[in-house]
Amino acid sequence: MTYLSLGQVNIPIAWLAFVIAILYSDFRNRHKDGATNKLIEHLLYTYIFIWKFSYIIFSGSDFFQAPLSLIYFDGGLKGHLSALVAVAFLLYRKRKVFDWEAGWMYWVRLAAVYQLIFYSFQEQWFVVGMWIFTLILIERIKSQQVLLVQFFLLMWLDGFISSFTLFHGAVLLTVYFRTKHAQYLAGAGLLSLVAIMLMDVEENIKTTTRAAIDLPTTTGEQYRLSEQEQSLTVVNFFATWCPPCKAEMPHLQSFGENLPRGVALLGINLTARDNGEEALADFMKTYGVTYPILRDEDDGVGTAFQVKSIPTTVVLNAQGEELERIVGPVSEEGLRQLMRKYQPLLSE
Repeated sequence: MTYLSLGQVNIPIAWLAFVIAILYSDFRNRHKDGATNKLIEHLLYTYIFIWKFSYIIFSGSDFFQAPLSLIYFDGGLKGHLSALVAVAFLLYRKRKVFDWEAGWMYWVRLAAVYQLIFYSFQEQWFVVGMWIFTLILIERIKSQQVLLVQFFLLMWLDGFISSFTLFHGAVLLTVYFRTKHAQYLAGAGLLSLVAIMLMDVEENIKTTTRAAIDLPTTTGEQYRLSEQEQSLTVVNFFATWCPPCKAEMPHLQSFGENLPRGVALLGINLTARDNGEEALADFMKTYGVTYPILRDEDDGVGTAFQVKSIPTTVVLNAQGEELERIVGPVSEEGLRQLMRKYQPLLSE
């Protein structure tokens, strides 16, 4: 689950987890240096602002085509790196008044609680159990060694280029340079190698059987997914009145213009829930949509796929079975990451 759906309102799980994690860290650090706590909050807000609004710089064409996309998207990995540099610069300037121990504790608590809540919504209870154990270690031991435990978990679960892993790596380097203890950096490097090896182990891919897609296109032809030759099909359910659908459309079009080999992209307009053919034609013209758009006139496919909130995007294998589901708007970067996840299927 990426979004928490309340009717037609989609709340990003990541944002919900982040807010709760900040509140928890604030509560637990309340007896520490007040100036440090305020500085930490300032650094967090600076990081969020740069990461979020860097979307305008790094995805300018998508933003100007659909300004509302700023609500739903961010600067991605480039935005995280830009924000990390800015935070590092501010922290360097304030290094003499910063309580480093309080700062490290604030971060490890925030990271643990965020991951705990996020994976709870994913219903990955084994991972949740590991983060509960890590949080207990943090509160009972209060040792910098816990940083290594967290770094290992982040590397294993999220990969090296995730925002949390990058930021955590920066915290580890700060610990190293402050304490001059080389074992921190050496240990982090060793655990990184172990995590990379673990991530190379092939995972079992779970599938869900779905109804066949057999619908008319906007050009009047009949599209049968079973007759197509593709390893993966990305299917996006949308309506023209839906603001997040408008926001994601430039990203979908960019993805459709440069599809990975063996991947197809389909749009399914939930016509029975929409405003008619003219609205759909204007929508496609506005966003320059060139990939196939199918019309679900009786809501049969939308109901069969259990689409309750829009937009919803599903990834299907060659047999039409569902591999992945995203409720809420998707970015081009997010879709390409998904394709890398299922690269073994594209190589078959």
